[in-house]
Amino acid sequence: MQYLNTTATGVVKATAGTLYGVVVNSHTSGTVVFNDGAGATSAGVKATGVLTSSGVFQDTETVTVEGKTYTFVDALSGAANEVLIGANAAASLDNFKSAVNGTAGEGSTYGTGTVAHDLVTATTNSATAQTVEAKYIGTYANAYATTETCDNVAWGAVVMENGAESSILMINTFTYTSGSGVYMFGEGISFHKGLYYTEGGTADVTIIYK
Repeated sequence: MQYLNTTATGVVKATAGTLYGVVVNSHTSGTVVFNDGAGATSAGVKATGVLTSSGVFQDTETVTVEGKTYTFVDALSGAANEVLIGANAAASLDNFKSAVNGTAGEGSTYGTGTVAHDLVTATTNSATAQTVEAKYIGTYANAYATTETCDNVAWGAVVMENGAESSILMINTFTYTSGSGVYMFGEGISFHKGLYYTEGGTADVTIIYK
């Protein structure tokens, strides 16, 4: 069993565990909320990466997204994972998006035998930029590699970024009565992604968990 004495909102534990209760040592007024996660209630965020062009693609230049390399070519050879270079950057990025997603164009705008990427989806697309997004929320995809061998095209970073875990409400707001008190939760409430405590008002509490 572990005990955390606190007077402020914050992370109680960063990994899985069990919440057993809270002891209100003293307070003038206060409320408490507990979340399964590293922060206040959130649906989570999918990691993304942005490929931006300042000019045209050139024959045999490559773009890699987490283990899968796409080769941009002037003419398709019939090989998988080729992307046809279009009349301008926008057209090339459209073809790249189709290749990543495995949508219409196989054999004409991208190579025959190319299958949709199993880890990411190509989403927002403009004349000069293409966003790729992890298929699932969480921080895991912040390590997905994004590289290229292009003169006029670059990723915003060498890995995808900004993925965040969800934070699920465990115990909704309840208000302390005046004075001290002990609030136990039976055999305990399991949490899986961490335990986050939100304090409203002013209170000195001890959180019981493991």
